[in-house]
Amino acid sequence: MRDAPVMRRLFGAVAGPLGWVTLFSCFLNLTYLAAPLYMMQVYDRVMHSRSVPTLLYLTLAVSLCFAVYAALDAVRGRVLAGVSDIVEDRLGRALLTRVTTPERGAGPPPLAVHMARDLDTVRQFAAGAGMLAFIDLPWAPIYLAVIAMLHPALGLFAIFAAAVLVSLSLMSERAARQPMARAGAVAARAYQFGDAITRHADCARTMGLGPNLGDRWRALRGEMLTAQNQASHRVVLLGAAGKCARLFFQSAILGLGAWLAIDDRLSSGAIFAGSLLLGRALGPVESIIAAWRPTLAAKEALSRIRGLVPARDEGATPVRLPAPRGTIEMDGVSWTPPGGLRPAVRGVSARIPAGTVLTIVGPSAAGKSTIARLLAGALVPDVGVVRLDGADIATWDIAQLGESVGYLPQDVALFPGTIRDNIARFGVASDAQVVAAAQAAHAHEMIVRLPMGYNTVLDPTAASLSGGQKQRIALARALLGDPAVVILDEPNANLDTDGEAALAACVRELKQRERTVVMITHRIGLVRTSDHVATMSEGQMTTVQTSAEFLTRQTPMIVAEKRA
Repeated sequence: MRDAPVMRRLFGAVAGPLGWVTLFSCFLNLTYLAAPLYMMQVYDRVMHSRSVPTLLYLTLAVSLCFAVYAALDAVRGRVLAGVSDIVEDRLGRALLTRVTTPERGAGPPPLAVHMARDLDTVRQFAAGAGMLAFIDLPWAPIYLAVIAMLHPALGLFAIFAAAVLVSLSLMSERAARQPMARAGAVAARAYQFGDAITRHADCARTMGLGPNLGDRWRALRGEMLTAQNQASHRVVLLGAAGKCARLFFQSAILGLGAWLAIDDRLSSGAIFAGSLLLGRALGPVESIIAAWRPTLAAKEALSRIRGLVPARDEGATPVRLPAPRGTIEMDGVSWTPPGGLRPAVRGVSARIPAGTVLTIVGPSAAGKSTIARLLAGALVPDVGVVRLDGADIATWDIAQLGESVGYLPQDVALFPGTIRDNIARFGVASDAQVVAAAQAAHAHEMIVRLPMGYNTVLDPTAASLSGGQKQRIALARALLGDPAVVILDEPNANLDTDGEAALAACVRELKQRERTVVMITHRIGLVRTSDHVATMSEGQMTTVQTSAEFLTRQTPMIVAEKRA
């Protein structure tokens, strides 16, 4: 599978810093050679000559080398932290785009907590010890070659030791791969189930579902922890074996060197130098064994992120089209929910001229809300195209589309922040624009009566608003900047009599300003403000008639219901 453009740009962005890290690692590993050289000079020269000045000069030189080593190591860590920041910035923006910008054929957006967890896993690995171990690993053969230069027997012993640790490393990867993959899959289900319990806590509490849901959640968590513990136990066991092997080989090479020195085939300084070099050569391999679990976790997380990031190239500067007048066209539009067996909308074609107020009615599950989301650009049709002023809505610049289309979803969502922040869409809208939007929604008086007015904080621990108040604030957010198209999905679902009257007045004012309005509603009061009424059934738009014709046909049924 080819990487998405955002992934290619990410790899290109981190290639430079990782190149510098590799260069610093080169000098850092060369500097480390000062330690065995110092050891050899002390035992082979100073001990025989008993020259204190030589010892002082050698100590000063190796101290400077170690100071350079520390500086290079610190700089390398800082650069890796920068790589982590690049990963956070590029992937974070791409994942947020995946959530807020739909693509044709894309599945449902993942939960934010899952994306954040995967992003943190990749980011932490990019700046962690595991990454450094992989960067230092290519230097292991060089250290082995230097050991062989001391004596061929030491070189063969070091190669054997490295082969043993590499074998343990491969065994660790194979042992942990399957349990970690299984744990990741179960964890996703457990997190999703926990999120559902949190969102629907009231329902669970009132119907006594708490114990049963808790048992199910604990069962999923238990399955996840079992797989994680299985992988952890295997990695820990093999990690301990690797550490034991490294300590044994690092000690055994001293014995081998001593045996060679007894036969005058090796100097005493080379004995200790060989041990230091072998420890340095085997260190990255041991670190990789210890880091297999976070490495596999990062690999799985990056694989999931690769499947989520947008497939299209977002590098080009978007072209801003002329401000739309508000003409909307649907040409053979169909959309099927991910995993669905039948489309929610089938072959809908319609043209809504600029300045028209259209109401869409129909029974539940007829596809009304899906049509609203398609018109707002929240969904991309599987088949067909939605056009705004003749241009495919999917090709509009996202920022400009947000300015031109106001959308009030059926499930009102206000974000943590103040009322002003929400109406301003967390952007740079002026106070005058925010107040104008609230006045257009006939919500200004309601807002200023709150204790903190527009500065009222909206979060679970602060002021609590009713469903109707939230709906009117969300309507004001949709009207920010006087958009050319306004799409309202059940805008009066939570409104009282006064709120519905204010909404009807708002729609009439939008009609006077020749704004295109599409409403999903069952209330006759709003239908009266419409120019046309479209009826949907089983995902298809069956009839389109004037509001007068619709009301004429509905009046006998309304009278019959009142008599009954």
